[in-house]
Amino acid sequence: MQSEPSIKSFDCVKWTRETRDRISAEIRDMSDEELRRWLEARRPQDPYLAALFDRKTSPKGSKAPAQTPEGD
Repeated sequence: MQSEPSIKSFDCVKWTRETRDRISAEIRDMSDEELRRWLEARRPQDPYLAALFDRKTSPKGSKAPAQTPEGD
């Protein structure tokens, strides 16, 4: 027994790819300083996302060197 294919009201993969492509094109030729200002202008308003945005340490598993919090 096969079910009928459902019609998506929102295609998450399509939206993600379009958004990624749009942002990549927008920031492609920015210098590091321009990119920093661009990111700062888009600081999240959600408290949870803002906390992630303001992290001073690298996430676990990151290849970037972690910075230790002050006071250690």
